[in-house]
Amino acid sequence: MRLPSVLRRLVAVVPAVLMVLASLGLAPTASATSSDDSFSYEFEIHKDKTVDITMTQKGDDAGSSSECDPDDFEDDFDDDDVKVSVKSGDGGDSCTVKVTGLSIKSNPLGEITHKDDSFTFEMSTSYIPSHGQTTVKVTFPGSVSEVSGDGKKSGNTVTWENAHDETEALKAEGADHGSPLFMIIIVVVIAAIGGGAAAFIIIRQKR
Repeated sequence: MRLPSVLRRLVAVVPAVLMVLASLGLAPTASATSSDDSFSYEFEIHKDKTVDITMTQKGDDAGSSSECDPDDFEDDFDDDDVKVSVKSGDGGDSCTVKVTGLSIKSNPLGEITHKDDSFTFEMSTSYIPSHGQTTVKVTFPGSVSEVSGDGKKSGNTVTWENAHDETEALKAEGADHGSPLFMIIIVVVIAAIGGGAAAFIIIRQKR
């Protein structure tokens, strides 16, 4: 599977990455980015070992027909389970690319591995554009246990609001499953019963 042209334009443009992509025949077109551009990468990891990736670039003409053409994605993915959508917005100044149902092994923007009962996400800073604001968000099937740098975790999601300022690879680990609802209910019920019993004992002691 080769990287679609729009996806290549959304991948970081640092020289080291360009050399690797060029060696594979995947070098991006020479579209310059400015300090006013902003990028966001969102990864939603599923327990079936697939990942949905949403990438958005905002900047002058980022959503133009030449930079954000849905036709560029035709036949780029040979897997029928992978769906791709491309959408222009903000009056032609933003482009959003969404890829769903992609195997974690085929993730072109980093590495996602599964071991025991958790997923590990790692994204090199080489994929972070050197200009503009970049946000990276990763959602796991279960709660986040570890996060690197200035990443913030909230439930199942970790977010690097200023990924462009990170000096080392972005890393996070999260459970491959959520907490069963009935277990949560049981805990709440036990806590309620315990609280009621404690109140009863206190009242008896006061009498």
